[in-house]
Amino acid sequence: MKFRIFILAFSVGFVFCFTAAVLFVFSFSGTKTEEPETEDFSEAVFLEQPKAVFLLVYESEKSFGPFTLIGFDAEKGRIPVFTFSGKAAIDYGGNYISAEDLFSSVSPGIFAGTVEKNFGIELSGYFIWNRESAEKIVSKAGTFDYVLPENIKYSEGNKTVNLSSGVQNMTGKKICDIFVSPEFSEGERCDAVSRITAAFINRRLRRLLPESSLYSVIFNYTETDVSAFDKEKYSKIIEVLSSSGKSLSGHITNDTEKDLSTGLLYFSDPTLARISEYFK
Repeated sequence: MKFRIFILAFSVGFVFCFTAAVLFVFSFSGTKTEEPETEDFSEAVFLEQPKAVFLLVYESEKSFGPFTLIGFDAEKGRIPVFTFSGKAAIDYGGNYISAEDLFSSVSPGIFAGTVEKNFGIELSGYFIWNRESAEKIVSKAGTFDYVLPENIKYSEGNKTVNLSSGVQNMTGKKICDIFVSPEFSEGERCDAVSRITAAFINRRLRRLLPESSLYSVIFNYTETDVSAFDKEKYSKIIEVLSSSGKSLSGHITNDTEKDLSTGLLYFSDPTLARISEYFK
């Protein structure tokens, strides 16, 4: 009898201690903060120039803009994308003028230099592209899937655009149809341009390397100030970034405040801070 009581007491005690231990381990692991994985971009230290920021200017039949900054940052392993409207207020010689009007009245080089001064960043070059450029580039790079958050439906002249929300296989034509949609506010348009551009880069980054035939298409169907010497330098940055094999590109939020008297969109302080953080 005493032996049975001993065995029973021992079993109950063992179960109690085991349960307490399990609960302790569970509660500890549940509150522990997991350190995020860090990418190894040690190759960037060997680059003469580990960063590059490019300005993309979209030219439609009726206007210039949106304007997009793309940063290739091999040091931090990221490719930020920021888009601003053609109605954005740009300080030019002490006077504020819309980005679209300024681009229309000065050379692309002067415009790029003005953007540098306004944002306090250094541009590596600019690319001016249009619908033909988009169709040629995406056709060569390959279409890619993008989740359209809402329906895009409008008619313009003899053209009717009807894109349903959900997964869309993006072509150059669809990209441009979305970019110029009259249903968008300027903020929505900038957000869409940044998100789609980031999606394209994440899926087609390796095809931006010189050995790809896409490389020549980009330079044949856009106007740019990037020289042949620069192309080799910047391609090394892209090579380091593409070695990650992960999505590195993302859009940077653009908040603006509208001046009701002029219609100009002024960048908020948080937006300027974000530009400085990601592109400087």
